[in-house]
Order: sequence, then C-alpha cells, then structure tokens
Amino acid sequence: MKANEAQHFPGRVLLRCALAALCGGGGAVASHAHAGARQAPPLLVYTDIVSGPNDGGENNKGIYLSLFGKNWGNVGLGSALKVFIGGVEVDNYRSLGRARGRPDIQQLTVQIGALGKPRPGAALPLKVVLNGVASNDNLTFTVNPGRILFVDNVNGKDMTAVAGDIRRPFRHVQTARLDQAAWGQAGAGDFIVLRGTGTAWTDRGHDGYFLRVRDKSGTAPTGAPRSGPIGLMGYPGEDVYIYQAYQADARNNPPKGAISAINAQEYPGLGQWLSVSNLRIEAGGPAGAINLQILGSHWRIVNNELSAATAVGNSDAKAGGIVGNGFGQVWLGNHIHDVYCGPANRGPLQNHGIYIDGDGDYEIAYNVIENIPGGSGFQTYANGSNGSDTTGNINFHHNLIRGVGKHGINLADGSRERINIFNNIVADTRYAGLRFNSTQLRQARIYNNTFYHTNTEGKAGYAAIMNDWHLPAHAIDLQNNLVVPSPGTDYTGGSVGFALSAGVVNRNFWFGGKGDTGLDAYPQTGAHGFAAAGRDFHLRPDSWAVDAGSAAVAGLVTNDYDISTPRPQGLGFDIGAYELAR
Repeated sequence: MKANEAQHFPGRVLLRCALAALCGGGGAVASHAHAGARQAPPLLVYTDIVSGPNDGGENNKGIYLSLFGKNWGNVGLGSALKVFIGGVEVDNYRSLGRARGRPDIQQLTVQIGALGKPRPGAALPLKVVLNGVASNDNLTFTVNPGRILFVDNVNGKDMTAVAGDIRRPFRHVQTARLDQAAWGQAGAGDFIVLRGTGTAWTDRGHDGYFLRVRDKSGTAPTGAPRSGPIGLMGYPGEDVYIYQAYQADARNNPPKGAISAINAQEYPGLGQWLSVSNLRIEAGGPAGAINLQILGSHWRIVNNELSAATAVGNSDAKAGGIVGNGFGQVWLGNHIHDVYCGPANRGPLQNHGIYIDGDGDYEIAYNVIENIPGGSGFQTYANGSNGSDTTGNINFHHNLIRGVGKHGINLADGSRERINIFNNIVADTRYAGLRFNSTQLRQARIYNNTFYHTNTEGKAGYAAIMNDWHLPAHAIDLQNNLVVPSPGTDYTGGSVGFALSAGVVNRNFWFGGKGDTGLDAYPQTGAHGFAAAGRDFHLRPDSWAVDAGSAAVAGLVTNDYDISTPRPQGLGFDIGAYELAR
C-alpha cells in the first residue's frame, strides 16, 4: 500500500483483508471446484469498454481493453492464455489478476492493436482461449475511431501536451474552464487515460467536481469519425486514486463530488455516453463518487472502487457510490464500500451504495457493495423531484451486498415495472434484507436470492422481507429465495405487511427466524446446509434447499451466483443464490 493511500484512507487496508478472507478460506464467493475435477472452459462475462480505436496512443497500438471472466488460470498470459477480436489475436498483453469487484472474477487487460484493420463500426466477437479451449464468443467489440489523451498529475504539462503521445501527457483532466486541459480537447470517441503515479488526484475541475460532464456528450459508436462514447480510464496496472474528500468548513472549498453528469432536462443532449473504468475514487460531497444526475444516459461504469467515507462531514449528503438516473445504464463489477452518513454516522441514512432515483433502464451486476453504514445497499426511489415519478426496467443480479446500515435492497417510492432481482447474496443488514415501499410495483421478479442475518438490530416490526406501503395486486413474484434472518427475528413484516393478493410467493426457503410464512404457497423448511454459514453460502449436498425450487424462474435464471454453474442441476432448481454443481 502506498504511503498516500494510508494517509487518505486508512480503513482501506482493513477492507482488503476482508476481501481476501472473502475470496479464499471459505468466502461467500469462493470457488468450489472439486479436487481432481476437469478444468472448466474459460468463461467471458463482461468487458470494461465495448468500442475504441485500433491505432494511436502508446506505440500507435490503440486502446486498452479489459476483459472479465472465470477459469482463466493464473499463468501463461499471451502463450497459453490468449485473446481474439474478430478472429484476430490482440497485439499485446498487459496484466492478469483479480477484478476490483467480486474477488472470484478475473481481469485480463490487453492493448488491441490493428486487428487486421477491420471495417470500423462492425461488432466483432470476443474470445478468450486457454490451452486451445475457447470461451463463449457472445460479447463483441467495435473498432471505432478516436484519440487517446494521457494525463499525468506528476509529470504532465497542459501547455505542451500532445493528444495520443504517452511521453507528453496533460497535467489535468479538467480545470474550472471547460475548454482547457484534456477535457477541453476530448470529443466523442476519445479516451482520457489517467496515470497512477502514487500521488492522489485532488484536482478540482468545473463547478466543484473533479470532472463535470457539462458541455458535451459522446454518442453510440457507429464507426464514423467523432462518434462513440467518451472514455475515462485508469492506465493498465496502475492505481489511479481520485480523492475528493468532503470538508465541513466551507472556506476549504469542499467538493460537490468526483465525476458527474449534468441535468439533461435543463441541458438536453449533454452529459451522456461516457465510460468510466479502472479507477479508485473517494468522494464524500453531496453528489457522491459517480452521479448521473437527471437523464445522464448511456454511462458504462465498470471495475471501479468507489467510496464516500468522508461523507461524515455532511449530515445529509445524499451521496453514494453510483447515484442518478438515465437510459442505457451498465454498471458492472464495481467495489462500492464505506459510504457514511454524517457526523459520527448519525445522519438520516440517505447515502446508499447504489441509488436509482428516476426513469431509465439499468443493467447492474457482479458488484460488491459492502460496509454501507450510511444507508441501503441498493435503493430505487422516484417521487418527481429527479425528473420522473417512477423508475423501473432494472436487472439487478449476481451482486454481493453485506454490512449495511439500513436495508439490503430497498424498492421504494415510484418503483414500478420490469424489475428483476436474482442471484444476489444479501447479508448482515441492520434492517430488512428486502423491503418494499411502493404502491405502483408490478410483477417484480425476485428469484433465487440468499438473504442472511437480516434485521441485526432486532427492531420490532422489521423483518427479513418487509412491506411498508399498500402493494397493488400482483406486485411481486417472489420465488426460490433462501431466507435466514437473525435468530429470533421475523421472516416477514413491515408497517403494512403482505396480503395474499400481492402476487406470487412460492417455494422460498425459511430457516432460523419466526413468524408467519403463510403467504408462501409452498414454503420450504429444514436444514439450510450452507457450506459455512455467514462466510460461504454454497449448498452442501444434504441441504434441504437442493432441488426444492420452482421451475417457473427458468425464463430468467439460467445460472447461479458463481456464473459458471448452469441451472437447474439434478432433479430441479435449488433455492437461493447457489446451485449445487453436479
């Protein structure tokens, strides 16, 4: 750990230890390959970017691309382990290691090179090959023209910087003047690459943010010049740390946040189509680490470490890891942690891990959201104040949420339709593991999640799954969830509770709590059979949750939390986030 890291964020070393324990020694996301088992084929799950130039930049070999997946081994990068785009091998290999999000997912970074000079704008299949065995090739990358602007906060100079030249980098990403620094030159299709020199990025850009996307937008990548998202990424293998701490004394010019869009209702067409990847950000201002504002559409946020530990200086920061709303959102593989809520953490619990506050559509997966004493792990809430009265169109899956000061998952005011929540692990929540508070919810599909050690405070009227408003008929479809509250606390509750008309509740597994499970058409009970309760939620073969689930989830749930294990196995679907591999 670098000296400045310890100075600015002393709690980080503890989180690294916690994640190390999670990754090995029976962690909640530990791999469970049997000794002597045949090596599983490589699996490609997601990438940090989906388009970029195949020329310019370092050695004129184009943009850097990180791929994320499983079963890639630990050695042989570039020899036994290779990457192909459109059937052509990439130019050079940079690193192979653990992703920033879930510790069981690997990150492989390359520089793409010319790739045989394919036609710009064509979506080319991606493939990882290990010892001659190929991965799935259903993900694509589009070669798209653009420039690469390097920024170095130690060795850079804005006056002499040259776009595309790693030897002559800019000093600033953005200054108070939008036409200066790297941001002043960047346009659609360009990438700003930050160097990690061991010195934290404390610069202030426009309007009190490190970077305010105020005056421009990217576009969809079409292959034409001046098209494509604007990219912001950390240089491969370097720790790029953006430190925008909140300070209570206004004379110290406290930042509003780190990276932010603009209100696209007031500024139509601006603040959209950005990618943010491979950064580490601490931002405790009122806007949090990354804020989409209103209709900050088409942001791709991948493989970042995001925190708001310094929000202790603002009792009502409403900050968080990722906040805002918009269409075309893709937020994958981030580690969001240490989000606080006011002096001595006694604020109003409004600083959440991920907070959707308006209309749009969202793909949110493979994130670790932990140690969020400031609020809920994941919250949806829309009441008209952020551009829309409702929110929905959400796929929230394969995420780990643990150690939160409010609810694990909170579907609150305005949460409406096409909400899918599946294959998540939610543990150690002060209040509910899953809470409803919407009169507009329609057939929210909540499948195959594991809720463990909920309502740790033991608060009366609270429960593992709770409802605080009058749900309409057919609001929920709750199946195959494994529910283990804190000992002696209720399975279901809330100020209103659940009526039988609320929707489908079927074949959930209830263990260790108390109270009524009569809303479940076929409640399952018995020994949960965790490999190591509280640490590893894989199921043992003797678990009563094995093969006890409903097959009605098959249209949505095709694998388990491990990603690499298909569902169902054996005689039927298992209950909870994990499927027992056969």
